[in-house]
Amino acid sequence: MPVLSLEEIRQLSFDALRRCGANEEHATAVALELMDAEAEGIRNVGLGYIHLYLNHLKCGKVIGDAKPEIVRQSAAATLVNARHGFCHTAYLHAEEQLIETTLREGVGMLAIQQSYSAGVLGWFVRRLAQRGLVALMFANSSKAVAAHGGKVPFFGTNPFAFGSPRQSDSGEMLAPVVVDMATSSTARVNIVKAAAAGEPVELGHVIDADGNPTTDAAAGLKGAQLPVGGPKGFGLGLIVDLMGGALTGSNCSYEASMFSTNDGGPPNVGQTIIAFNPEFYSDGYLAHLETMFASLTDDNEVRIPGERRQQLREQHERDGVEVPQALLDKIADLSAV
Repeated sequence: MPVLSLEEIRQLSFDALRRCGANEEHATAVALELMDAEAEGIRNVGLGYIHLYLNHLKCGKVIGDAKPEIVRQSAAATLVNARHGFCHTAYLHAEEQLIETTLREGVGMLAIQQSYSAGVLGWFVRRLAQRGLVALMFANSSKAVAAHGGKVPFFGTNPFAFGSPRQSDSGEMLAPVVVDMATSSTARVNIVKAAAAGEPVELGHVIDADGNPTTDAAAGLKGAQLPVGGPKGFGLGLIVDLMGGALTGSNCSYEASMFSTNDGGPPNVGQTIIAFNPEFYSDGYLAHLETMFASLTDDNEVRIPGERRQQLREQHERDGVEVPQALLDKIADLSAV
């Protein structure tokens, strides 16, 4: 199996995006996120997801030369219109504004409207944690998940993420805390992967078109996914839909075109990021965090969220990433001029 360096993955992604219609700004931002996904072992939204980006560039579901614009701002809040371009580009367009606002005011919010798939939410909050900020992010997506008690898709997998800086006793910055999770019982791509392989999924992940629980992944794709934890996951998915979609003036999940097809035009979903400057609230946040983690991991095998991603990043920076030739061939075919 071919082994690619992270830089080769970034360049491969950049070139493919450019050939399919992304301008340099969009291709640069998205290729960076795809490279980081591969670095952290998240293939399903790394190179395993790029085919959607390439197809959507070609059919106009995402606009490859869209120019994001800050359309409203206050002392603590910024609203960016992505103009149906990539979310990552819109975020980077306003990232420094968000950081400056948060450091000054103690809290800052960035809302992105007329947006597109956010990919790995951990990418955004990790960047902010590396700048010393605590952050929450909400991103809604096209419908795939039934409401608790429902039978048809209504919410997206609607992920949210949390990030926080860490610091050792000597003052060295450690890998950030990153919690990144869907509000569905599993990510959509896991169901798609199982269906393509003809493999079952665990009971409790999907229902068929009649609303019956099933382990048949293909039947689940014709039915609906289920929220994590039943009514609790339903509540979390609702919050993400309101924070990412309705609050930003974008579509809610049930209104958005499907991420998984070329039909329906731009999905017009949204993202909201709320960042906090811990130094505004406490002189000892980072030290207190490490004291807590020391107690949490004392004499047991608890793993701090973000540690595994960092371990994989270090491994892949050193050894490169195995990428199946079939996947490389698929990317080449999709991006052929």
